[in-house]
Amino acid sequence: MIDIILASKSPFRKEMLEKRKIPFEVIVSNADETPDESKSYEEQLKDISKRKAMKVLEETSSRGKRIIVAADQNIVFNGNMYGKPKTLEDARYLIKTMFGRDDIYAYTGNCVIYADGNQILKILSGTDISKMSMDTPSPEEFEDYLQNNRPLSKCGGILITDTPFLHLVEGKMSTASGMTIEYLEEMLTSI
Repeated sequence: MIDIILASKSPFRKEMLEKRKIPFEVIVSNADETPDESKSYEEQLKDISKRKAMKVLEETSSRGKRIIVAADQNIVFNGNMYGKPKTLEDARYLIKTMFGRDDIYAYTGNCVIYADGNQILKILSGTDISKMSMDTPSPEEFEDYLQNNRPLSKCGGILITDTPFLHLVEGKMSTASGMTIEYLEEMLTSI
């Protein structure tokens, strides 16, 4: 069995691998995640996920064959890209603007590297997009969602698997969840 390394501390990405019973270890990448705003949203996220994977590749260069999985996600809404909100009030305001809308997009950059030592044997890299819609929750349901600062760990304050009033319209559920797992599955079947 080839070692699989998840270059992320995201509990949602860990959960995705665990649900599929894929054994892995976590090595958090401390790569620069600053987007190059001269590029499209797709290219920005693809680049960031690749930087994360390459950083872990360098850090594990003494190892043999392994697969490194990295992802980066942002929410795109009203022509703007949103990462994790800084405060609960920022999250509250942003999420309220999404109530009743069906044009909320999860852009997820993915990079999967199959390597042996420093040598890259195969790489899959790209950005997938999922379209989502949001109901208008009751005030009680919305306040319940805001409890314990839940939105602060999610891009745009939302996540398809943890926001009860958010729904997938088009695209892959995994992309909307923060990592397009199909990239890893394709790599595993191709090696």
